[in-house]
Amino acid sequence: MVSRLSMVSRKNVTVINFVQGQVSIGFSCTVSKIQNASNSRRISPWEVI
Repeated sequence: MVSRLSMVSRKNVTVINFVQGQVSIGFSCTVSKIQNASNSRRISPWEVI
């Protein structure tokens, strides 16, 4: 029973780490896209609104 529990928790940790990695990759991609867009236009986000 203990070994089964540890396997399940280990699996959950792997899934959580994978999801966190995907989220951080997506977030950094979005940030770089925003920075590239603002750099090319030289318009601040506040001027757009």
